[in-house]
Amino acid sequence: MKSVEVKNFKLYTTAVISIEWKQELLNVNLDLAMMLKMMEIEGLTQKDIERYSAEGKPIPFKKVVLNLFTDDDKPGQYYTDESFCEDDDPTVFYVELK
Repeated sequence: MKSVEVKNFKLYTTAVISIEWKQELLNVNLDLAMMLKMMEIEGLTQKDIERYSAEGKPIPFKKVVLNLFTDDDKPGQYYTDESFCEDDDPTVFYVELK
């Protein structure tokens, strides 16, 4: 297996993340600042996050309130990736922290 060392790069932090709510997975558009704020509100530490990650478990949130919305005029409303065919284009909700 080849490996490549990467340095002097730019990180784009907007990502399509899934949340489980009412036994349904919803795709949400979160950036790094929002995720850090969510962890702060929830009182999660880096060690907590590392533990969930190492165990392959989702991170539970009980204190954070998200307002999900769609805006068809906003770019990025739909996740378009070559791995999806056009018929399977899933809705991605925008998020505001409450």
